[in-house]
Amino acid sequence: MRANLIVAGRTGPNHLVRFGETGAPLDERGRADVSALAEQSGPVSCGPVICGPERAARETASLLSLTVLVDARLASLDVGAWTGLLPEQVSGTEMGAWFGDPSARPHGGESIVAFVGRIKEVGRIKEVGRIKEWASPAPSLTLVVAGPVAQALLCRDAASFFDVAVVPGRGYQL
Repeated sequence: MRANLIVAGRTGPNHLVRFGETGAPLDERGRADVSALAEQSGPVSCGPVICGPERAARETASLLSLTVLVDARLASLDVGAWTGLLPEQVSGTEMGAWFGDPSARPHGGESIVAFVGRIKEVGRIKEVGRIKEWASPAPSLTLVVAGPVAQALLCRDAASFFDVAVVPGRGYQL
C-alpha cells in the first residue's frame, strides 16, 4: 500500500511562525500552493483522504478531494500556554529546554516524546495489506495534516523530530 502525506497549506500564523494556531484558514499563498499541487498530481481519487482536525488541514483536503474523513487523532502538537505566541515571545530558557529535551513540557502541553508516540501510533497505516483503523481496501491513502504531524510521521523518533523539515502545501511519501 502506498501512503501519501500532504502538509496543510500555509496560513497567516504559519507565515509568522506562531505556535499552535489551529483555527486559521489557508491564506492566499496556501490556497495557491495547494491548487498547484492538485494540478500537478491530479485529483486524489484512488483512495481515502484523511485529514487532521485543524482548519487548514480540512481546507487543504477539500481542495484535493471531494471525499474527506477528519480524524481528530491526527491533531497537531498541543503547545499549551505558547498557543498563539511567536518564538520571540517565549523565554530563551523555556525554548532551550523544549528543543534540548524531547520529554520537556515548558509550555504545559504535550512533550515531543508524547506527541511523536501518539502520532506514530495513529500513523501505523500498513498492516496486513489494509489501512489499520480506517479499514480501507484501497491501494493508497492520502493523509493531509498540520506540519508538526507530518514531522512526527517522517521522523525516526522523538529525538529526531526537529531534524525533519516540511513545507506547507507539499507532498511526501510515507
